[in-house]
Amino acid sequence: MKYCFLLFLIYSSASIAVGQTISTTEWTRFIPSESIPASISCRSSNNNLDVIRFKDNYYVAFRTAPTHFASKKTVIYIISSADLKSWKKETEFFVNADMREPRFIEFNNQLHFYFFEGGTKMFKFEPKHIWNSRLTDTGWTAKIKTNLDGFVNWRFRTYNNQLYLSAYYGVNLYKNDHQADLRLFTSENGIQFTPISKEPQISTKGAEEGEFIFDKSGNLWSTVRLEGSGSYLCFASKDSIDKWHTTFSKLKYDSALMFEKGEDIYLVSRRHLKGNATEVEVPDKKQRRKNLLRYSFSKKVTALFKINKEKMEIEHVMDFPSTGDTAFPGIASIDEHTFYLLNYSSDINKRSKIWIGGQLGKTYIYQTKLIIK
Repeated sequence: MKYCFLLFLIYSSASIAVGQTISTTEWTRFIPSESIPASISCRSSNNNLDVIRFKDNYYVAFRTAPTHFASKKTVIYIISSADLKSWKKETEFFVNADMREPRFIEFNNQLHFYFFEGGTKMFKFEPKHIWNSRLTDTGWTAKIKTNLDGFVNWRFRTYNNQLYLSAYYGVNLYKNDHQADLRLFTSENGIQFTPISKEPQISTKGAEEGEFIFDKSGNLWSTVRLEGSGSYLCFASKDSIDKWHTTFSKLKYDSALMFEKGEDIYLVSRRHLKGNATEVEVPDKKQRRKNLLRYSFSKKVTALFKINKEKMEIEHVMDFPSTGDTAFPGIASIDEHTFYLLNYSSDINKRSKIWIGGQLGKTYIYQTKLIIK
């Protein structure tokens, strides 16, 4: 009954402002499905993904592995389509280790693709290298290592013909002596990256997943996940984008994806159904461990939020059909009002699961069209 009510809510619409409505088409399973090439071999866990519209095609990248956790059997595939119906295989990446955070970006009229290489220990987080590949007239280039060993790429953006990357230093992330180092980088060629300032943009313990976007005026907006705690909503003026001003939230926004519609900025992210992730910004060692355990053994959904710029708040708009291990969205524009939206989840047609239960089981990538008018 709860699931049916959720579907009714999603497939009708949500009114968030006078004269504005948000709705989606039916969420359908995309990966694995018969619509992708038969040459692609999907394992049980299909999750980290990205999508971009480049010239006349849509490109999707996704990770497939035995479980959510690190594995040397991990493969990343790139597929493409002109109509979002017929898909062909472009290329694949295999490094005999884990791979995550696939990201596309168009820069200097070229399509760039990135991912980070991790380790092979199932329950270890061991970021080693960030790799780049480019699409050329003859196909995708061999992967090239960037100069950001130990960092985890989160989001690439362009503004005024400049390439930007948000990344955080992930080595020893879950150890108590980890020094948070979340930065904004720039690059002239997509391979060599330079930090925009001597000091990190965020150095709070546990800071990671620095999602960001530039508004129409060139100001920067960002969300930052605080592992073991809550999150930040950040703002930086166009005249000093290295200085991020933070507003702390007890809620945690995992796998954050920001996108614009006119002057509005939206966020797609995981939502913790038990509410607050924490009560303090930087918990002590004991409380941090409790927060992480509570978070792992509770239920989540993927949700849509809107940034209230005046109040510096993140406002919940609607939940999407999702459960268990969920939330690593990707989005691409179709037309003025319509977006192609992807997200991964445990089976949305079965009973809901706690997060850790989903991480050890099967996950799928789902698709929909998001309409904002």
